[in-house]
Amino acid sequence: MKKLFLLLILSISTIGIAQKGKTKAKPPATKNVVLTKVDNISAEVISDKSGKRVVLFVKNEDKVDTLEVKKLEKTDFKPTGFVVKSFSTQGKKFYHVNWKTQKSSHIKETVFLDANKTASHDVEKNRNEGFEFMLNADGSFVLKTKTQNSTYVYNVATSKYEIKGASKASGTKKKK
Repeated sequence: MKKLFLLLILSISTIGIAQKGKTKAKPPATKNVVLTKVDNISAEVISDKSGKRVVLFVKNEDKVDTLEVKKLEKTDFKPTGFVVKSFSTQGKKFYHVNWKTQKSSHIKETVFLDANKTASHDVEKNRNEGFEFMLNADGSFVLKTKTQNSTYVYNVATSKYEIKGASKASGTKKKK
């Protein structure tokens, strides 16, 4: 009986050790989604450990530079009309990256027609958040909202875009 019991335990432990554990299925590799290509630039949506991002890959001879355009909070981000185009200003070449994705809201309000609030009607409004970007033919651009309109011009000396007509900071104050 002892031999039978010992044989039974030995065979159960051998079978348990010989069985392989289940292998976990690897998640499918995520592909980069190519949005557009122009000149030596490729715009793509990439996925990595930190989430999804829109990046530009710029090929310079034997190197590839990566420029992050936008970190995506929403994983279902699908830009429409994604465009990268080149333009020149002040002898320098730039690239304009643009897509049609904005936050807008449709609002219905009840407006009362008299002070006693006896007569009313509904008013519908559309609101957009953020700035509207307009690139001019001369390489300058305008950022515009309902209340603000700013024009930016490229300054060769500083290699930056600066607000047109912005005064330089000076240490003197004007008296009234």
